[in-house]
Amino acid sequence: MTNISSEAQIRYLIQWFTEWSELQRSDFLPILAEKYSNKVYVNGIVNHISAVNCQDKPMSLFECRIKLFKEWFAHWNPEQKEGFLKKLTDIDPSFAEKLNAELQNGVTNDENHNTNGEELLED
Repeated sequence: MTNISSEAQIRYLIQWFTEWSELQRSDFLPILAEKYSNKVYVNGIVNHISAVNCQDKPMSLFECRIKLFKEWFAHWNPEQKEGFLKKLTDIDPSFAEKLNAELQNGVTNDENHNTNGEELLED
């Protein structure tokens, strides 16, 4: 398999994103959020795609593209990752708002504080 440049990878992904339905974009959202926040998602298509193996039915085109995204993303530098997000935002500002909300919700992971900032007692 011939390796393609990160810039070409991003161009492919942007093109695919423009072709995706709202449902596919909503399936992509938690996958993208996971990559940008290191938050682990345990629902829906994320688990399905991570569990795909050779014994399963052939992957859909969408699933193949998500698999490529995951492989490619790991090799991008921070500027490329930021540029990819910027292009997605330009294409679909509503998607970007949903992603930002998801990233904001995923940032707080402090189990010892409640919403008032008071410490919770543990047994």
